[in-house]
Amino acid sequence: MKLKALHSGIIVSEPVVVMNGNDCLKLGVGLTDRVRITGKTAAVAAVVISDYVSEGTAIVPGTLLLKCGSETGDELDVAYSEPPESIRSIRKKINGGKLEKEEFDSIISDIMAGNLSEKEIIALVSSFSINNSELGEIAYLTRSMAETGAVLDLGVRPVFDFHSLGGVPGNKITPIVVSIVASEGLVIPKLSSRAVSSACGTSDYVDTFCDVELSSESLLKAVRNTGGVFACGNQDYAPVGEKIIKAERPMGIDPRPTMMASIMSKKVALGTTHLLVDIPYGKGTKIPDMESAKDFSDNLIDLGTILGIHVECAVSRADQPIGRTIGPVLEARECIEALENRGGDFSVIDKACGMAGIILEMAGERDGKARATEIFRSGRAHEKFLEIVEAQGGNPRLSSSDLVPGSVTKDVHAKRSGLVQMIDNPSMVAIAKGAGAPGDTGAGVMLLHKTGDRVNKGDVLFRIYAENQGKLERAIDSARSRRPMYVSEDPVEPVPESMIVRRIPSKEMLDLIRFRSSGKE
Repeated sequence: MKLKALHSGIIVSEPVVVMNGNDCLKLGVGLTDRVRITGKTAAVAAVVISDYVSEGTAIVPGTLLLKCGSETGDELDVAYSEPPESIRSIRKKINGGKLEKEEFDSIISDIMAGNLSEKEIIALVSSFSINNSELGEIAYLTRSMAETGAVLDLGVRPVFDFHSLGGVPGNKITPIVVSIVASEGLVIPKLSSRAVSSACGTSDYVDTFCDVELSSESLLKAVRNTGGVFACGNQDYAPVGEKIIKAERPMGIDPRPTMMASIMSKKVALGTTHLLVDIPYGKGTKIPDMESAKDFSDNLIDLGTILGIHVECAVSRADQPIGRTIGPVLEARECIEALENRGGDFSVIDKACGMAGIILEMAGERDGKARATEIFRSGRAHEKFLEIVEAQGGNPRLSSSDLVPGSVTKDVHAKRSGLVQMIDNPSMVAIAKGAGAPGDTGAGVMLLHKTGDRVNKGDVLFRIYAENQGKLERAIDSARSRRPMYVSEDPVEPVPESMIVRRIPSKEMLDLIRFRSSGKE
């Protein structure tokens, strides 16, 4: 059937075409069916029926027209489209069946092609949550996802990487970790993400001082010149992961199998051989307790073994923000200040050197944390950081003073004297987001005090930064409706000596650690 494409101002989350009911009857399609629309190229869309559309015409969203290589007013061929074969595989998984590599390939191919609706993708994701999958299936899914984008050959081995599960605000350690590791001549092409539900992702703050959207060619050149990058995990690498995340977001679900596949697919695409995963645990994170952290770590390590990647995990504290800032410019400035001054907030320096130290030990160093700390204190990490910044299009003479946060501020004062008992991470994130972060890069929160600090009535607890008065007022309202900090005279538990609570090594590394501790080496 030939239908004339009408201009559409509607914005949709997935491909749809709006058709007259009589045209639908002639085609034999209904609301649960798909149609194939063909202009210069073809695309599949779901059907919406409306009598506001005249017979012989169809409302086609601009994104769908572009996909068909057509424009408003063009005639399109519209025909019934059979459901994709991968629907059967999704139904099989929902019923508790085990999927093979070819079935995952078919599903992922259809997601990339836009042949599956978001409700069908969420059905697949939900089936993983309901019917726990075997690691072999997750490995199939991981490889299928990795094959949807570029697969980079850096021409060297080993290739190290670092990933954090997130869930704790202010986690600004990535550039420091990469700079320390690359200073030792190791290769570490770190790809990070932008914020999804938080006030700032790693790529959000790195983007304030250098390019993060690197093409495969630019990334390869930067790694060969410097040994490391802190770039954004863009659409070049396992891009199907973004489509799955988009479908998951409205339901707020993130089953472990798809989370693991999403993490590991980008590592496969980059040729990673050694991976350290930071697992922040506790209230407000994805991992509520140590038992869950150990179980998840074991799964990741075993999945890595199947994929040929040496994986280790480090369980870290997440009871309060890392460092003293939340928000793109504020976090970037604190990160760079730490490198410039060779010191800073305990949580930032200890965690960064601890994580970098584990990677150095994966490369053969005996006391990795001591070595990482030495590199950091010597200024070598700062030198390497500036090299990487220049390789990513930034200023090789970058200074923390170049980064200026929002000019509209509000101090929040202590209402009583005492000790800071608690900082509520979700509240701090909500305040920073209310101020405009991460979209407004100058927006965010600076903590002047942290857990265990003694304060007097009237002292400034934290400062809100915004780029305009309206968003500052919104952030203030958010702060007033919550309890972001709690102060009392009750005693406070002593701060642990390390941000890394537990290291969970691979079996091979565990055997090496035991061998070294036996004194037989």
